[in-house]
Amino acid sequence: MCLIIHKPKGKKIPQEIINRAKLVNPHGFGITWLDDGKTERTTDYNSTTVRTLSTTTRPLVCHFRYATVGKIDRNNVHPFPINGTDEVIYSNGTVQGFGTKTQSDISCIAEDVLSKLEDHYWLPFLELTDTRFAIVNTKLGTVQRVGKWHTLNGIDYSKTNCFPQKYRVGVYGTLKSGYHNSDLLSGQERIGEAVTKDQYPLEVDGLPYLHEEKGVGHNVELEIYDVDFECLQRLDQLEGHPNFYKRKVIPVQMYDWSETYAWVYFVQNRWFDDTKPVHEFYLPF
Repeated sequence: MCLIIHKPKGKKIPQEIINRAKLVNPHGFGITWLDDGKTERTTDYNSTTVRTLSTTTRPLVCHFRYATVGKIDRNNVHPFPINGTDEVIYSNGTVQGFGTKTQSDISCIAEDVLSKLEDHYWLPFLELTDTRFAIVNTKLGTVQRVGKWHTLNGIDYSKTNCFPQKYRVGVYGTLKSGYHNSDLLSGQERIGEAVTKDQYPLEVDGLPYLHEEKGVGHNVELEIYDVDFECLQRLDQLEGHPNFYKRKVIPVQMYDWSETYAWVYFVQNRWFDDTKPVHEFYLPF
């Protein structure tokens, strides 16, 4: 887990990437500013530095931690100083055989291994692992990256799982085009119309309630969109995911006869009377 970002001067990190990084790596944030060598560490993602990260054009290396070795506390927030030098080290990955229940593996490596080696042995040692590293010289503002990195719009990332992603969703009811919640899908890519491949009961009682009772009811009409992470969060909030409605991936049949998979919201904890007729839900245009 974890994510390291190496950003040059003049670039900005997209807010979507930062949001995703915080979500999947919730255990601490560290940053070294390459223009003055100052380092900050925090376990508070509401700190000013984290909240304004997407707006800064200053050069930096930063790290979002997911704890695999060592306690979740500020002592294990990256980076870690390599004693007796101007360097600090960040890592993405776990180096087996290092660390304890209280101390992270990379903290142990920085303190007990690299600090005892001459600096020209650092890279050969680190390259023996599959972990990605960034060594920052806080005096010179230089960065050495180790391992496989990925570049997006001039910024280097130690992994791609926080890159902007699209999520395919199938919507019905008030989210369909022309209805009062459709503005939540503004700016998203509309793929087309479809029906659920399987039959489901769609109860209309003021609002449409789609029940996860496969094989009962109808092939429900949907509009299919590819949405970004922020839009998916808006939809989750509207639908009360995962307590009121819960989204699940199901197969859908497009009107051009192709098949795809999409997230669809099913109502939770609402009793369904299968003795009553259920309806395919049509909204007139």
